[in-house]
Amino acid sequence: MGDAFLPMLINVVIFLALAIPGFILVKCKLLKQEDSGVLSKLLMYVGMPFLILSGTLSVDFNGETITNLLWTVLISTVLTLVFFFISAPLATKYKGEDNGDKLWSKKVKGMERFCAIFSNNGFLGIPLAIAVFGGESLVATYIVVVNIVNNTLIYMIGTPLLSGDKSKVDWKKILFNPVLVAFIIGIILNLCGLKKVFPEALKYSDYLKGIVTPISMTILGMKMGGIKFSKLFSSWKMYYVSFIKLVLMPVVCVAITMLLDLIIGFGVDMVNTMFIAFAMPTAALSTAIGDSVKGDVENGTIYTLGTTVLSVATIPLLYLVLCLIL
Repeated sequence: MGDAFLPMLINVVIFLALAIPGFILVKCKLLKQEDSGVLSKLLMYVGMPFLILSGTLSVDFNGETITNLLWTVLISTVLTLVFFFISAPLATKYKGEDNGDKLWSKKVKGMERFCAIFSNNGFLGIPLAIAVFGGESLVATYIVVVNIVNNTLIYMIGTPLLSGDKSKVDWKKILFNPVLVAFIIGIILNLCGLKKVFPEALKYSDYLKGIVTPISMTILGMKMGGIKFSKLFSSWKMYYVSFIKLVLMPVVCVAITMLLDLIIGFGVDMVNTMFIAFAMPTAALSTAIGDSVKGDVENGTIYTLGTTVLSVATIPLLYLVLCLIL
């Protein structure tokens, strides 16, 4: 496991460096920050589905794999819900809360909680797992499942946080989000033996999944280009949310997973998966969904960018500690 530390460090740095072109394009006024919306749709409806489809088609489904996939669903769901409840008392007080602005107060606190809970597994976690452990590894397979759980819970419990309205759950987006649909199609095609009968289908998916990392980081760079760094790093709440998201959450989640491993014995791949899943920076959907429900997008952008920049240091350092322990 210690052999994976250097690739982890190198790939985290490379991933952030991929944001430089987008940053430069916005700073040079060749593109506007809001132009990233087109790329986001390309990523969400083309790149991510084919990334999930490619990963699902390459899985060798057997009894042990299916059992571990079910454990992955259960563990990632429980850990996310644990932090959902923990985040409530950890949320800071909104200064306008006492002025009768109850709904906006809920939205401000909701964005803070959302950004502390949900990880960018789709655009960063899966590509990082593939880069470090290989596309055929169990970690890469498990992280795909975690991403599906993550997306489902974002629409189930994350959207109400951002809107301040507990009843605002869009079941259509939960059941028909591109990631879940791609996973189900991938399982069906896998069980039908598509990769043996028509292996070119896997190659086709591999071509399209390749856009995920560069485009997601270009989007990040464009967002960074549209915000002043002085504003980004002067927010004490950004550091507070980043500590919860990048340090407290992965430490607690990995500790629980390691304890479960001693009892159940599903192996080090599950520990690595949960580390990747919960050590990633804030999910990019924080601003997209926040904007759609008229939420606290300004702070959401700061938290998302801040956790992403700081994760360049936290992910390798925490993984080094994990390597030393295991």
